[in-house]
Amino acid sequence: MERWNTHLSSSVEIPLFGSEVRLSQTPSSMNLGTTVWDASICLAKYLEKCSRKGELSRANVRGKQGIELGAGPGLAGMAFCVLGGDILLTDLPEILPLLSKNVDANLSAAALRGREGVWDPGDVRVQLLDWNSASDIQAAGGPFRYVLAADCVYHEEHVEALCNVMLALTDLKSTVLIANELRSESVQSRFMEVFHSAFAIKKIPLSKLHVDYRHPSILLYMLKRRKKQ
Repeated sequence: MERWNTHLSSSVEIPLFGSEVRLSQTPSSMNLGTTVWDASICLAKYLEKCSRKGELSRANVRGKQGIELGAGPGLAGMAFCVLGGDILLTDLPEILPLLSKNVDANLSAAALRGREGVWDPGDVRVQLLDWNSASDIQAAGGPFRYVLAADCVYHEEHVEALCNVMLALTDLKSTVLIANELRSESVQSRFMEVFHSAFAIKKIPLSKLHVDYRHPSILLYMLKRRKKQ
């Protein structure tokens, strides 16, 4: 597929909400969380596309609490913030310096002075969250009205941990958005199997994604908690 980010540069610029998000990345790193992956771009542009009406409109999102899991460079969560939501960007300790750098570059008071009249973002925080740490999950708070995750599961053994942390951070009012690039049929099958038991899963049709930022191999899902029987 044609990549929107070459993964070779130390920075990437994504047009978003009438301006640009400028993100640092570390393509030479062995850690997958330091790169802006296409699924996160797809999710961010979907949020932009939905900003005028519907559940993800600016009017509905403004002031709502959101969290991004496995935020990496932070694109999807920052898009939610620019939409007007209050976002908690989370990842592992080795990712947080890059994530904080990108937040400062785009959403600090100094950065926003150059975007007056264009962006009116909500609040943003960066915090450690290891999916296997009960204390990290408790410290995150919740339940959150919106939960975002983009390309943060590469192996089958991570799927259950992601589902468990989402259950801990959501309630029946929560909306979960997960964007995945289809790389492994076994991981995708495990994802559907594990999440289906606790969440109603709706696949967003390709036609509903941003016309310039969509691809059949990038799958976007909207999830809602199932009521307990």
